[in-house]
Amino acid sequence: MQISEFNARELSDLIYTKLSTIYDDNENATDVVLQTPTTASKFPCRVINVPLEQVTKSENAVPVVKRYQITIENWAKGQRDCMDMADKTDTALRDINGVRTATTPILFDEVTKKYRLIATYELNYYGVNNSFEVIR
Repeated sequence: MQISEFNARELSDLIYTKLSTIYDDNENATDVVLQTPTTASKFPCRVINVPLEQVTKSENAVPVVKRYQITIENWAKGQRDCMDMADKTDTALRDINGVRTATTPILFDEVTKKYRLIATYELNYYGVNNSFEVIR
């Protein structure tokens, strides 16, 4: 039996690809970045933070099941816009069985003059069949 390897970088790339197809303003795909936006950044945007990885089951020292936790920041001009963005992120990550497990209060950033909502997601990767399992 061949067990597929999967790592945090691959997850980040996969999520980047999925989120890059979301149109929050109905005209242009929303920017997805890997660093905190600045005053020069294009808004709205999403920030993907580095995924946390935990091996939950291994076989002969090879990871079989991994649990990933990733935070995604939704930046926009208004609080409700941030909430709508988070809902669209939920929908996009459902395709790979991602589940939102936490949400922070919406904060106003004094530097960019934009709002930010941070949502945390969990995913379980199963190496035997190279897929993300449903979290129950």
